[in-house]
Amino acid sequence: MGYFNYKRPALGSYFDARNPPYLQRRGSALGSVKTMAHNQYGGKGSKYDIERFNQVNDNLEDGSVVESMIPTDPVLIHMMLRKIYLRDAISGSVVDIYSSLPWGKLYELIGVDDPKVLQMFHDMVEALGVWSELPMISREFQIIGRSMSSLAFNERLGHWDAMVPIDPDNARLTPMPYSGTKPLIDVLASPAWRKFAASTDPRVVSIKETMNPEFLQMLQNSSGYIPLDPLNTLFLARRVNQYDHIGTSLFSRILPAWAYETALWNASLTGVRRRNRSILLLTAGLEDSWEPEEEEIQSLVSLFMQADEDPTGAVVGIRNGVEVSEVRDPTAIWGISQEYEFLSMVKMRALGVSEAYLSGETNVSNMESARTSLGKNISAFRDYMLREIFQRQLFPTFARIHNIRKRTQAELAHKIRIGPGPHLSVKAALDIPLDQLVMPTLITEDTMRPEQDIAYIELLTMLQEKGLPVPLRIWASSAGYDLDKAMAMMQEDTVLRKRLEQLGAQAPGGGGGGDMGSDMGGGEEAFPPAEPTEEPGAGEGGPGGGGATLPPKWSVASNVHRLATAKLAKQSSAAFEKMKVSPLMRALARIEPKILAEMQIPDSRILVPYDEG
Repeated sequence: MGYFNYKRPALGSYFDARNPPYLQRRGSALGSVKTMAHNQYGGKGSKYDIERFNQVNDNLEDGSVVESMIPTDPVLIHMMLRKIYLRDAISGSVVDIYSSLPWGKLYELIGVDDPKVLQMFHDMVEALGVWSELPMISREFQIIGRSMSSLAFNERLGHWDAMVPIDPDNARLTPMPYSGTKPLIDVLASPAWRKFAASTDPRVVSIKETMNPEFLQMLQNSSGYIPLDPLNTLFLARRVNQYDHIGTSLFSRILPAWAYETALWNASLTGVRRRNRSILLLTAGLEDSWEPEEEEIQSLVSLFMQADEDPTGAVVGIRNGVEVSEVRDPTAIWGISQEYEFLSMVKMRALGVSEAYLSGETNVSNMESARTSLGKNISAFRDYMLREIFQRQLFPTFARIHNIRKRTQAELAHKIRIGPGPHLSVKAALDIPLDQLVMPTLITEDTMRPEQDIAYIELLTMLQEKGLPVPLRIWASSAGYDLDKAMAMMQEDTVLRKRLEQLGAQAPGGGGGGDMGSDMGGGEEAFPPAEPTEEPGAGEGGPGGGGATLPPKWSVASNVHRLATAKLAKQSSAAFEKMKVSPLMRALARIEPKILAEMQIPDSRILVPYDEG
């Protein structure tokens, strides 16, 4: 049969029973073996039944005793994984790093030339609120190994407007044979869902009025498991191989260390609660001369106990023949403090991090750290999550719903559309190939890009000298400069510069403030008010941007933001010119700027120019 007995029947599966097979063998007790004892003279002894915890001839496929400690109930498994995240300092910190660090403050949709199509996708992302949920989705993805959410589609708006997270304890998953295909998900409505659906609270009623009726009916279901529509379900699985359809937790590798550490924590906490100092041993008596009575020993014990309780300092007097010693040192117990460094090293190596990152001694936003394995792993994790959520699930489904597809060269040349029109059946929409859909690409702020790193700035300078374009946003990010905040303050900055020029010109001995705008990079000419411009019509672009059949909401491009900006700039300029001729402004112009800065204005009050007319 060879070294391995391949014909031995399988007695259990790790994924099914979660128990070592030797626990189920031949109906015998754990580790029950029989040995034959022999004496030193060669005589044959009798048989003895020796109970052992573990056999010597364990099979490697059985694993260690940790396998018997892993619960078999999925709910208990999820409870164990969540407890590891909440209680373990290293595991919880690693999950927080991967969940929070990849996502910046802003995101941008690129890759679509048609502004109306781009606005449709932007409205969907904003209404769904998935961007703000990415840290929590990433955290659940790593702890449990999967993340599930049900999306509520608003037919009036034409996109999803709500996302309901699914508790894995209430979900039943049926894997599909195709790799990369979502499993069939059935959800058991929780009591909180049913309570929400049946509530008559005015606050809840106002929320339910905006919800999809079919989705609200699903929340009210109490008959059993509810099947979820795959098109309206966001499912992410941390798959470790092609046949892993439901995902595996990040904490699977540290379970032996967690079991070891838990036992040591129990031993340490139990020892501390029992006693926190050594035991005092009193030995009384002299050989052949004094043998203490029971009352004398009790008196000595009471004396030393009362002395220990005296807070001001006790004085004890004893006769010859009484010896005092301490035994059972409590620090000699085998506890967590003795193995903490070893366990920390095991867990950090299993999770792929170093102590420098967890302690904060190393910054991930510099050139050296960006090249490390952790920096590359965080970037790869961010790209994977964005690709799975947006490029493979949300954007393709949304484009198929609205029939947003590329136009052929013949359609562009003849300025016509050939197709079934804006209304498609579900089957026809799903049959649209992925490469024919018009979808943007979501990019986020690169949080792993070095900031205030001289080497990185020099590298950008070299690239620009070679003729490669370096966007202003990358230059600002490399210096730690918040470009968006600065742009939001530009309109106010223009007014401040004009006012400072006038104050400098009117001050005694002044006149040197006229070039303030040019010297500081500002002034009226530097930041002219934006004029409204006409956007190109839909469907007139190339194959990547104009082949969309749009719902009524996005049929006309909106210039409200640009018009409002231009109107506000004109109003501000007119108000400023009017204020210059008012007596109040003329009087304030004669006051030194230092005194103006120290003036206190009551709350909810403003300075109003005096009108003589």
